[in-house]
Amino acid sequence: MTIKFSRREWLAGITSASGLLISGSPVSAQNFMEPNVNPTAENPIRAHFNENVYGQSHKAREAIASSAKDSHKYAFRDLLALQALMAKLEDIPTKYVALGAGSTEFLEKAAVFNAVAGGDILLPIPTYGDLARFGRTLGSKLIEVPVGDDMHINLDAMRAAMTDNTKLIYLCNPNNPIPSIIEKNVLKEFCNEMSERATVLIDEAYFEYVDNPNYESMISLVKENKNIIVTRTASKIHAFAGMRIGVCYAHPDFIKRSFGMFTNSLNLPAMRGAYASYQDYEYQKFLKHKNKECQIIITKMLNDMRLEYIESNANFIFFNAGRTSTEVAKTMKKHHILTGRPFPPFKNWVRLSLTKPEEMKYFAEKYKEEYS
Repeated sequence: MTIKFSRREWLAGITSASGLLISGSPVSAQNFMEPNVNPTAENPIRAHFNENVYGQSHKAREAIASSAKDSHKYAFRDLLALQALMAKLEDIPTKYVALGAGSTEFLEKAAVFNAVAGGDILLPIPTYGDLARFGRTLGSKLIEVPVGDDMHINLDAMRAAMTDNTKLIYLCNPNNPIPSIIEKNVLKEFCNEMSERATVLIDEAYFEYVDNPNYESMISLVKENKNIIVTRTASKIHAFAGMRIGVCYAHPDFIKRSFGMFTNSLNLPAMRGAYASYQDYEYQKFLKHKNKECQIIITKMLNDMRLEYIESNANFIFFNAGRTSTEVAKTMKKHHILTGRPFPPFKNWVRLSLTKPEEMKYFAEKYKEEYS
């Protein structure tokens, strides 16, 4: 499936982003400039890890810097403050919220609880791999269901693959490396049905980037169903990949079990920074506009070259290069551009992280030079 943007939509995005600056937002004017792109081996274009290359907001950085004077203290008060904020933002009681050092911490705990119960794990393939890695290490049986011919998660096939011993179902929505979504009503029905037989974990790492009326978070189901878990991360749009903040929304029973494995690994600077970042709505708007600009640039290149791709609902795109992703990575590395690793069985498909518009223009230029 391809997606195309009109000139009017592109201009609307630019105008809206510019409005952030005019309105007196703390978003730096430097973020709107398009400097000459000159990547090097030491400072390449990082289009391989789905990071927010703009970094944390000014407000978040200020909060992180000012936290140094208090870093000798245990951060229990800050943990409770951030937990309360995460609950308030989703209109859910705090007893349904837990914090961890990245959402990966909760994927690990879910895998541990499943392994203790001797359960199988049901998940699509390809998808984000950490939970499968944890399950495999713990000796759990993995039931991996290939995506459909449309490269979307095949829920009917997952239903059919369900076993009596399946105790954990994992869905990444939007998915990764394929930035597709599951239609909201279809997903709700699946979650409510399958949670009668197993725990359903929805990984919403990229939900902030979604601009699609067919998408909806599943957090609303958590209050009604003790077997549904939703995880999120500050690693993407909030740019905390190196500082590790994750959020889990689940029934208090799971939260209590999770707290039994609490490692106190959250650090005060990260929590102070996240507390500021989650309330910096103008910066989040800016980042979404920049991501949309990047989508437009890359989809235009792909349309011009008649290359197949999946509509992006995240900060990356997945396209069929007609040659192996390993070959593309090797070629683009000569231009100091890093692209995603291989994602079997789609050996000819490339996951490209959407970084900055000027970097995506540079990528498009070099890609066309190599492959037109």
